[in-house]
Amino acid sequence: MALVPNPSVPGIRICRPKIISDYPLPDEESNSRSYLLKKIGSFYRKARRRLDSRRRRVQAHGLCVGLLDPVSNIVINSITDSCKGERKREGEVVLQEDLRRRSLDGLVVFLTRMFPNLAEGLAVRYLRVAKADVLIAACIIVSDHGIKGFGNSEAEPALINMALKCAGLAARHPDPKRLVYAWQKICNCMEDALGLLEMIQEPSRISQVIRQLAFMVTEGPPASELAVRRAWMLAEASVRRRPRSLQQPHTHLCSRTLQDTIHGYYLEALARLPAGSCFHRSLIKAGHCYGPLDPVSNIIINTIWYHTAFPPSMKLELNAIGTRSLHRVANRSLYGLASFLCTRYHGINFHQAVCLLLQADGNLARADPFLDPDSHLPYGQVQCHPDTGPKEAFLAAATAACHPNPDAQVKFLTSCKEVLETALSLLRRDSHKLSTQDVQQLARLLSPESPYDHDSEMALPPLPLKSYPLVDLADLYTVVSKGVNILLNKYEQMPNGDPRYELHTICGVNERVGGPAQWPPHDRGRFHVNFLATPKSPCGGKPTLFFAEIQSDGTYDSFCCPVALPLPCAGSEPPWCIFTTTYH
Repeated sequence: MALVPNPSVPGIRICRPKIISDYPLPDEESNSRSYLLKKIGSFYRKARRRLDSRRRRVQAHGLCVGLLDPVSNIVINSITDSCKGERKREGEVVLQEDLRRRSLDGLVVFLTRMFPNLAEGLAVRYLRVAKADVLIAACIIVSDHGIKGFGNSEAEPALINMALKCAGLAARHPDPKRLVYAWQKICNCMEDALGLLEMIQEPSRISQVIRQLAFMVTEGPPASELAVRRAWMLAEASVRRRPRSLQQPHTHLCSRTLQDTIHGYYLEALARLPAGSCFHRSLIKAGHCYGPLDPVSNIIINTIWYHTAFPPSMKLELNAIGTRSLHRVANRSLYGLASFLCTRYHGINFHQAVCLLLQADGNLARADPFLDPDSHLPYGQVQCHPDTGPKEAFLAAATAACHPNPDAQVKFLTSCKEVLETALSLLRRDSHKLSTQDVQQLARLLSPESPYDHDSEMALPPLPLKSYPLVDLADLYTVVSKGVNILLNKYEQMPNGDPRYELHTICGVNERVGGPAQWPPHDRGRFHVNFLATPKSPCGGKPTLFFAEIQSDGTYDSFCCPVALPLPCAGSEPPWCIFTTTYH
């Protein structure tokens, strides 16, 4: 990313996207692949020495893809393959070159499946640093890019199992499910398996060890999806003992991790704002997550303030917010946050600013220890005094984020600390959805000269949706909204037969589940959707995030299920839809 000085305001440093890529060049990737293939070849030679002389030839599916070190992976996968009882056809030869290449393909896919933002070239680079140990490479990625809480995440085992299955598919394993099942059983008896793998190096005990490992895979304790966490803990311990890292972690991956975090904050803010599309315009145009409060509170106060100070002249009657619109405002918020820090501290570049923000979970009050010394938040790692004041820094943030009225926002964010503290206390008073009365109180507090009138706003004329692409988007969201309401009616019902949930807002649509299709019309038939739904109860409740697959053509059954909001800076957690940001 490029830092652009602003000649009209000295000291302002604005972060802009740059076109030049810092991904590995083709020659570098080719050299790394050659190195890895040679390394994998040496692992196969070691594995052959450890196997029984009668099994000296590595089995056809003895890949080095697995959850231990590469040599142990080859040994266990070869034993698992031999346990199927299939005799090798006469004349069938295991081509070592083919095994090496398939193994490398599987290792690369394992990493790109675990980390959806990781490019293939970067996966190869990390595998080289880790000497082809895939879990070590994954731990280095987590450490380098500020991904937090991965080892303690409930989603971690499922993610590792899915990555292993995808790796098996990429490596052309004949039964990827069996591959995952075998490793779950090995991880279930991890201590015993490690002991046996140590003993296999003693020639006199090879046959005995192979029989015991085969028994562990076929007859041992039942497989458990959670057992793979033990393998991750071993890899983490290895990286702690001998830290490894790229000389310069990739800026794009760091920024995507931060952007995912910011996207999660927007989902939380949408869950707290009133239902419908009333505030969508203001959130997309000016509801950025930078400010003196926590990110979600900043989004809410920036949205309500702009909506009140610059009210709309028409209303949009779509209970959905565009996926690309949400992605765009999250991306602009990221540049605003980074520009704030780069303007405050001239010794910080874009990459350093993103790393500081990752450590602070995207919270400026944590990243900048001098923004609010009275906040009692853990201080960031900035070791110098600021070069400019908050006013200049917020101007840089508003400019980088393409705010429609930067000067007005700077005045709002810096004018009255007491007002913002009062707004924060109101937001914290009730963690559930804000009522119309709450919004009116916040609007009077944030913009007393422009009172918010909900009834007058409801009387505004609707925004005409007659021109392409608005009319096409309106048709799409009408189909999706109808499908979501049908699913909610079936999902869970109260004792009186009414649906337990009602639609709050649609916040993500992937209309290209089957790949790119003709545009327009929307004749794809299948959609992946994220939406927020509010429980129908006297005490209300905070909206829940759902994932849905909708079959508009009736070829398959549609379904929906609740999903967890993404954790801050947990960039490997949510599986993603192709082409768009949709949480599963």
